[in-house]
Amino acid sequence: MVKENRVSKYLLYAVGEIILVVIGILIALQINTWNKNKQLRLSEIETLSEIQVALNQDVSVLSTNLKNLETKILHSREVILHIENKLPYEKKLDGLFMNVYYHRGYKTFNNSGFELLKERGFDIIQNTELRKRITKHYTTDLSDIIGILTRVEQLGLIQADNLYDNFKLTKIPEGFGGIMTAYDYNQLINDPKVLGPFYHLELLNLTYERNLTGFKEKTEEVLKMVNTELEERKK
Repeated sequence: MVKENRVSKYLLYAVGEIILVVIGILIALQINTWNKNKQLRLSEIETLSEIQVALNQDVSVLSTNLKNLETKILHSREVILHIENKLPYEKKLDGLFMNVYYHRGYKTFNNSGFELLKERGFDIIQNTELRKRITKHYTTDLSDIIGILTRVEQLGLIQADNLYDNFKLTKIPEGFGGIMTAYDYNQLINDPKVLGPFYHLELLNLTYERNLTGFKEKTEEVLKMVNTELEERKK
């Protein structure tokens, strides 16, 4: 080619080959980046879906707990009014006493979705506001409510212990649960020290209800944001 004075054509050919190689490398890099981004987005959607499931479960559990608390508060008021008015003993009181006394755990929350997010990295969530809200929910709001419920639970157990000397706990043979019967009901209705714990338990249940209601509202707000984000991704 040199002898035939075709150097310029050779150089043009060589440059063309180099350009083709560079273009090939860029395309390969672009495809690799696209695949990585696709995997990240799929992983993000999967993680958000796990958080969505966990939040839905928490809302359901909170709703059930709040219904139980509402019943316990009503029973507390019924017991207190019955004793305050020195009304005669009724068999139904045994069940009411037990429901007021018996503590059910309210700290069962599902954080599996958040654990998955921590494992995969917080930056996997593109929506900055959503990422901050989810993080705050699990690191601050959840921590706060567990701390509050733990302190209230400890106070409740102390008040429950105060009832042991005056009540007998009996398991129901045919199923779960039990009843709590006063050893001497006539003495009970005339002893303010016995009635005191019921006032405290009513107050503690009201505290449970107030704090769980607030946390449920926060949980529903985060769930709404997650639902919106997932719906946007489906479009």
